[in-house]
Amino acid sequence: MKWLAQLSLILLLSSCSAQWHLKKAVQKDPMILKKDTLVVQDTLVVPPVVLKDTVTLKQHDTITITKDRLRVKIVKVNDTLIINAKCDSDTIVRTIEVPYDKVVYIEKESVWDKIKSLAIYMGLAFLLFKVIMKQFER
Repeated sequence: MKWLAQLSLILLLSSCSAQWHLKKAVQKDPMILKKDTLVVQDTLVVPPVVLKDTVTLKQHDTITITKDRLRVKIVKVNDTLIINAKCDSDTIVRTIEVPYDKVVYIEKESVWDKIKSLAIYMGLAFLLFKVIMKQFER
């Protein structure tokens, strides 16, 4: 009878670890440990740049230079040199990935579940009380 009291006391004082509960939760829904990634696209528009300059010479000619977004046009008229330079606008798109933990919603314990667990604990306490009382009667 003494070993039964010790066994029931051990059962009452031991509980499941948090690791065990986590393992059970992951078995039910493996998505709770997954990390999601938020993708943010940042767009920066660089405005066009125009530059004009004049140099004086005595020849006639036109030169156009184009490279990537830059266009330079040099026009020589008599003793005047007209330089038109234009850099087209550019769009820079930057993608940023930000990992974050998903929000896990935990359902609250219903009233019926609370009543069941309370009844189980009261039953075990009553059983333990009876065993202890039998020990003191001897």
